[in-house]
Amino acid sequence: MTVKINDITLNLPDGSSLQDAINAKEIVTKGIATAVNGKVIPATDRESHTLIDGDDIVIIKAFYGG
Repeated sequence: MTVKINDITLNLPDGSSLQDAINAKEIVTKGIATAVNGKVIPATDRESHTLIDGDDIVIIKAFYGG
């Protein structure tokens, strides 16, 4: 299946979870927020949230400073 992470196409096996997608892109999970198709997915649900073909994933990294 094909999904997008921040507008970058990623091919994953069918039945992959949001956490599988994060791992495939080697994204450090500390301090990130995730959403799939505009719906926020809490960190506690990333492993159980199954993706489907065409899902649009947004990952935002929190940072601070001025």
